Amino acid sequence: MKSKVEIDPKLPEEWAEFHVHELTPKLQQVIQLLEHDEQIWGYVDQIVKPLALAQIISLNSQAGKIYAMTEHGSYQVKKKLYEVAELLSPDFVKISRSEFINLNYLDHLELSVQGTIALKLKNGTTTFVARRCVKNLKERLGI
Repeated sequence: MKSKVEIDPKLPEEWAEFHVHELTPKLQQVIQLLEHDEQIWGYVDQIVKPLALAQIISLNSQAGKIYAMTEHGSYQVKKKLYEVAELLSPDFVKISRSEFINLNYLDHLELSVQGTIALKLKNGTTTFVARRCVKNLKERLGI
């Protein structure tokens, strides 16, 4: 694939344009990174690390603290959950009052006869969808 970059400091806003035969998963990732290049800072022990939002598997609130789960571990985020939620891409869905998950890391759903939905994530963790969020999740997944 050919690429061309033009640098113009006078541009009021940066933008990218693609001319492709097919929208591939790799190109979708590039577009997502361009559109949502936000990051947040994660804290663990005495380490502060930038976390790309696309690399976050889930965000949840426990005991008044917000945690971001990535493939490399869990990091405390020193923002409110609603503040982080405003930065999230459409790949994230709210599954409870205190948790968001990245649909790119969803492995499968387990439905119970009682109507509960367990979400199995690709990192091996299991989480549950709150009843009030089931409808939204099903709409997002198209089921």
